[in-house]
Amino acid sequence: MENKFMKLLILLATLVFAGSLHAQTVTAVPEPEHIAIDSKDNVFVAIKYGIIMIAPNGTIRNLTKIPGTIGDLDRHWSNLIVDSKDNLFANDGKLIYKFAFEGGKFAGKIFAGQQWTYKLEDGPLATAGFNTIATMTIDRNDNIYLVDSYAKIREVIGSNFVTHPVYATVTAKKDPPVYSVLRKISANGMVTTLKTPDGKFILPNHIRGIAIDNNSNIVYASYGRFVGTINLGTGEFGTVAGQPYKRQYCPVYTQGPVATAELVVPENILINKLGEIIYADQRMNRLTKIAGGKVSTLAGNNIIDPCSQNIGGRSQEGNKDGKALTALFHSPKGMAYDSKGNLYVADMYNHAIRKLSPDAIVTTFAK
Repeated sequence: MENKFMKLLILLATLVFAGSLHAQTVTAVPEPEHIAIDSKDNVFVAIKYGIIMIAPNGTIRNLTKIPGTIGDLDRHWSNLIVDSKDNLFANDGKLIYKFAFEGGKFAGKIFAGQQWTYKLEDGPLATAGFNTIATMTIDRNDNIYLVDSYAKIREVIGSNFVTHPVYATVTAKKDPPVYSVLRKISANGMVTTLKTPDGKFILPNHIRGIAIDNNSNIVYASYGRFVGTINLGTGEFGTVAGQPYKRQYCPVYTQGPVATAELVVPENILINKLGEIIYADQRMNRLTKIAGGKVSTLAGNNIIDPCSQNIGGRSQEGNKDGKALTALFHSPKGMAYDSKGNLYVADMYNHAIRKLSPDAIVTTFAK
């Protein structure tokens, strides 16, 4: 009897263990955040502690785990960009790495930044330094632009700066400025901190994502609930859409003309071949388009909760493929287009890469 009882216990334990394994979420794309696509339509994704590559046919390779991989790549990566030669770049918040396949191995090496120091220093790549890299992008000529913050920046610049006029006249009176500087790594390997023609630092505060438009100006998504521009020739700030710093709490997502539309939290941002601005909003679980003087939802239809449930703004999570304006997301972040005009989206907490086709259909590309 005792033997039978023990066998029964073992059987029950085995079934419970197997059930718990089955209940766990198993995914090859854990918490994807950033995406870049090369000229061959390979999709590179920064996942939780690593980088994966998804071939056009859907085959997934974890580049972090390839035997013989050079460097410690098993870390949290911020931003992915690809240059005209299909080199991949990513930053870990302090250093920028450059990746390429060498002899079948995925090799990563430090491209910019000093490994053991935090400093805001211009010059050649060999000596230039960074403090905290927030976001970065690349233009058609392989110049890299990034936002860098520096704890002692106030001591460095004093009042010698320009920023968004609304921030300068309204918000800065209430809260200490959150200083960030714009930096550029030229294609020939020189790092500079960008300034106006008369030598003032350009400070894009409360920034979440940047892109380069067809006129080589910075387009940025702001915590201040708007999308703005920075003219790199003059350092002049402008507003593309949204109401800068209008609502600290209880934001209202309002589509329509850019002069009256209201945004919630625009984050990752890009500009497509038509010059349209696309941004992801994690709180609204939507992809939004700014084009033709209007703000409109490109994809996503998650139910927006009332302010009483979250004063920062929130919509209900979801996971649904189908027509773009009926699809559901759960914290969309990074985006990139392939050569066929498909938009790939890192759907972070659905642990998936979603694809929005040119005919406005959302599908799950990888999970």
